[in-house]
Order: sequence, then structure tokens, then C-alpha cells
Amino acid sequence: MELRTRQMAERRERILAAAREIIASSGYAGLSMRDLARQSRVTVPTIYNLVGSKDEVLFAAVEEQTARFVAGIEETQGASPVELILSVHESCVRELLRLPRYYRSFLMLLVTSEAAGRIRARVAGALAGELARGIEALSRAGALADWVEPKALGPLLQRNLNVASLQWASGELADARLRAVALYGACCILAGVSVGASRDELTRRAAELQSGAQPNGSRRAQAERRRG
Repeated sequence: MELRTRQMAERRERILAAAREIIASSGYAGLSMRDLARQSRVTVPTIYNLVGSKDEVLFAAVEEQTARFVAGIEETQGASPVELILSVHESCVRELLRLPRYYRSFLMLLVTSEAAGRIRARVAGALAGELARGIEALSRAGALADWVEPKALGPLLQRNLNVASLQWASGELADARLRAVALYGACCILAGVSVGASRDELTRRAAELQSGAQPNGSRRAQAERRRG
């Protein structure tokens, strides 16, 4: 790679990293081009040349995060159909917890800003595509019940992941419970439409996750607290 190209790529990455830091601390409303230029050690015209407007900066950050999210799923190539679907949830959770303050601001922006429609579509499209790939693998393996329409299953799994993510972003769900809640919901949904070994695998996974998915621990622990 030529020196100039490397320098441009490095500056662009600095801009996106600085944008994430500002959004994490001040929200999207607090992101100004002047502050972004100062924190990324470039000029405002450089931001426009390398990335674009304020909205384009956010979209570029989303593109980078989407690539990381998909790469995390691709690491599961060769896994069972069940693991392939659950890896979508695993990858999402890992990415959210990698930069929690930033993603909390980002997710709340997605549900409150009309201007974020393009970004919502990009995120939803990436999730839908990866979930569809896993559901197709489950169907090819003969692990779905005959009555199930695979195209209807993807949006249901996506809503489960969206709800868990938004509960986490709003502070309703602690970091430590996010993975268990997201995966438990997916396992319960899939166990209801699966057959054979896949169903057995899903019910086993759901049973393992059940305690961590409950707000106040397992039922046994709750009963012990009441007796105490």
C-alpha cells in the first residue's frame, strides 16, 4: 500500500474512533464536526474529504461495525445449524459489550431519530441476512417442523435480539445478563419449531441459559431467599 493511501486510511480510522468516543460520552447530538476534527487531529475539510457529513460519519462507523459483526459469525463455519443461528446472537452481544457506552447511545439513536432510517435499514439487513443463512441450514438438515415457514422465523428471531439489545441500552438489562437473555429467547423460539437432534440441542442450551436469563437468578435461588 502506498504511503499516501496508508496515511488516508489511518486518518479515517482516527476519525471514526474519535466519533465513537464522542457519541459514547455526549450522544449523537453532541457530535460536532469541529470537536471531531480536534479529537481526531485532522481538519474539518479532511473529515468531509475522507468520510463525509456528520450523518456519513455515523454510517461509516456502522459499516465498520457490521463488517466486524459478520466476521464474528463467519468464524463458526462448519458448526451445526443451531450453532450457526446462535452465533448471530453471540456475535451481536460480543460487539455490544466491546464498546458498551457507545452502543447504548447508538441503539437509542436508532429508535428515537427519524434521520437514522438508513442506518436502521443497514443494521436490520445485516442481521436478516445472517439469520436467514442459519435458518436455511436448519431447514436443509430437516430439523424444522413441516408446518414452519422459514421466512417467518427470521423476523421473529430478529425481534428477540432487538428487544434484548434495547433493554440493555436503556439500562433495564445488565451487561452480565445480556448474552443469557438474548440466547435464551432464541433457543426457546427455535425449540418450538425444531425436531430431532436440533430440538434436543436447543432445549439443552435453553435449560443451561435459563438461570442467567431470569431477573433475580434461578427459581431455586428465589425460593431459598423467600425461606430465608
